[in-house]
Amino acid sequence: SETAETTTETGFRCLERLRAARDKKDWLITTHFESLPDKAEFPQYYQEIGLPMALGIIEAKLKNHEYPTMTTLESDLRRMISNAKSFNEKSSQVFSDAEKIRKAVSNFMVENNPAYGTKDYKPFPTPVPEDWQPPQASPQDKSEEPEIETKAEADDSTRPVSIGRASSAATGLSNARESETPAVHVPSGLGEPFDGDTFQAAQEKIVAEMLDLKNDDDELIVAPFINLPSRNLREYYRVIKHPVSLKIVQRAVQGVKGRDKPTGISNFKSWATFEEETSCIWKNAYHYNEDGSDISEAARVLEDYFYRRLAEAKKVVPEPPPPKVKLRMPAKTPEPPKITLKFGTSKAAGASGVSVDSEALRRQQDLVNAGMNGQASTRAGPRVPAGGPQILPAANGVPSLPRPSQERTSSSSADRPTVNGLKTESSMAQSPGVVPAQLSANRSGSLDARQSPNPSSMPPPSGTLAPRLPSGSPHPYSYATNHYSSSGYSSASQYESSRRQSGKEALITNLSISTHPGLKIDKHFHLDIPPSPTTTQQSITITLPSTHYFLQIVPTLASSVVQRPLKTFVTANNNRIPPTPQRPEDSDIKKPLYESRVQPGMNRIDVEMVAGTPRGAPKVGTGPELEIEKITIFAHMVKL
Repeated sequence: SETAETTTETGFRCLERLRAARDKKDWLITTHFESLPDKAEFPQYYQEIGLPMALGIIEAKLKNHEYPTMTTLESDLRRMISNAKSFNEKSSQVFSDAEKIRKAVSNFMVENNPAYGTKDYKPFPTPVPEDWQPPQASPQDKSEEPEIETKAEADDSTRPVSIGRASSAATGLSNARESETPAVHVPSGLGEPFDGDTFQAAQEKIVAEMLDLKNDDDELIVAPFINLPSRNLREYYRVIKHPVSLKIVQRAVQGVKGRDKPTGISNFKSWATFEEETSCIWKNAYHYNEDGSDISEAARVLEDYFYRRLAEAKKVVPEPPPPKVKLRMPAKTPEPPKITLKFGTSKAAGASGVSVDSEALRRQQDLVNAGMNGQASTRAGPRVPAGGPQILPAANGVPSLPRPSQERTSSSSADRPTVNGLKTESSMAQSPGVVPAQLSANRSGSLDARQSPNPSSMPPPSGTLAPRLPSGSPHPYSYATNHYSSSGYSSASQYESSRRQSGKEALITNLSISTHPGLKIDKHFHLDIPPSPTTTQQSITITLPSTHYFLQIVPTLASSVVQRPLKTFVTANNNRIPPTPQRPEDSDIKKPLYESRVQPGMNRIDVEMVAGTPRGAPKVGTGPELEIEKITIFAHMVKL
């Protein structure tokens, strides 16, 4: 239950939040609401406002425990807001600040006023005393103040009339508008028929009329909907997922996309899309503001006017036809010209096609004729490249063959020469371009293949092929031994990247592996791995019980490395691990913390660091510019 003490405590929290609120220009929104205006400077204020209210008055009442419930406190705050809106023009800064305070009060009270738990509760401003009468102005005041037409307030449910006066010291406001809907006044030149208008012009006309929509008292009704609320109202943007204002709709009608210039072609290609986007303005207002509030009633007026004008436009302005999509098929490529090959005859004059009558073709024809007729070719052919078969003419007309060591050996029968129409079979031989691997047995009995000492260059064999061995030999062929010198190729690399250079400091001076302190185990595991004095890469294997399933990895970086460009990579089972955030007092740039969970079985954890030369330092020597340090941990966790 609420008491004066709990209301006082919660009320001071509310005032503290209001006084700390700022607008998008970083100005405090309660500056003009701390105290009442000066009576001598603003006498008209006290003739219009029946119950003046300010934050200073509310604070004094809280100190005296005069608010029994949060509802009474909220009513006084809403009276202060209502006074400011009634006395000041909507275009004034005070009116804008009053609206921001109203939203802040509403957000706070929804969370802290128990009355919002009842279904029928509606917030209201503190009523003006029934016996209040506006004070009579003195003759001196009447001579100084201009005459202003006012109407007495009959009761709290009547709609007040704004006096249209801006004031920089505006804490005063009057009763807020309740559920009565104000009459709409359309300015001259608007509300004209849509006859003869295009689809684009009709949309522009509707939006322009809504931006200038006023009531009978010539007050702008749509002021809260022209622009979006301030970004400081985070609660609004958390609740409203698709904020829309009249300016946003106007830019879309003008064809604006992003920060581009207007194209003059509306982004809404149909009446349905235009209606859907515009209706979000009043739908958002109904969703965020309470029923019967000023903004809800103004949104209802805007909605009624829009649908009335939209119905009139639909009757005479048709929608543009949908754009046609033209598919351009690639042009059919012409078929390539046909090429006719004619053999054995010369190309006649005017014959079409391409004729091929080369020297190589004639030589082949002569060789075929000589083989079929048992005669040698009478045409001297060109020299055959080295390694190919060559037929030498003889005096008796019988072709002779070159020595077996000089002919080209091949498994294809088409390359074998013919004698008197019969093909001769040459002995099988190994290609001279391939030298067989030498097999030798190692200690374990397996065979090791040793490569030729010079794989990049292969000289031709100097010996002849030995005859085929008798059947049953373990080796199908035997080869003559070739002796030639190597070109000096060395299989050793220019340098060993994993060997630590003399005088070089290790990048990781220590690697700590330990169980996570949050594990509830009797005895924790801890291991420090120092750097290797000879290599930059090392590995270690550890065995863990099933209870040690969460590890902490802390590499200690060398002091000289911190000033150099470096990157640390920690992976567990090929998954990258990010550094674990630490409290500022516990963090150390030279000792980053990594945490990893291990699975039953074998796990691999790699800690690798890459460091470059100091910025601006000259390169020394011919070695690599990057230094790499890597430690691999094979963690075997025993399965249950």
